[in-house]
Amino acid sequence: MQATWVVVADRNRATIYTVPRGMARLRQLSELSHSRTAMGPDGGRQTRKSDQAPDSVERQACSFAVDVALYVEDARRERRFDELILVAAPAFLACLRESLSQAARDAVIGEIGKNLVGARPETLQEQVLRVL
Repeated sequence: MQATWVVVADRNRATIYTVPRGMARLRQLSELSHSRTAMGPDGGRQTRKSDQAPDSVERQACSFAVDVALYVEDARRERRFDELILVAAPAFLACLRESLSQAARDAVIGEIGKNLVGARPETLQEQVLRVL
């Protein structure tokens, strides 16, 4: 398949889009999410991320970046895309980039260091077209 994937992510959610060759319109493929609460060792709820120390929140964000990278790696092995564009706020983008395999990093043709999760489709489309 000749396609470009666009991974639009923040610390809580990632949306995967595809831009098949010859098409300018993004098409959503899937969405991944990272829960806002976690279960404690006794089965009870732990504190929300907003109540946690900043370094703990960053660790959890990078943990989600690993989940996103694993999803991308599985798709790369299945040859579901040829090229990648990563879109995320700079801090999360760094975690995501570091979490990708070398083969997946080699497929990255562009990065957009902005949080565009939840952005209007036209805004996202415009930003991605600048990379393509």
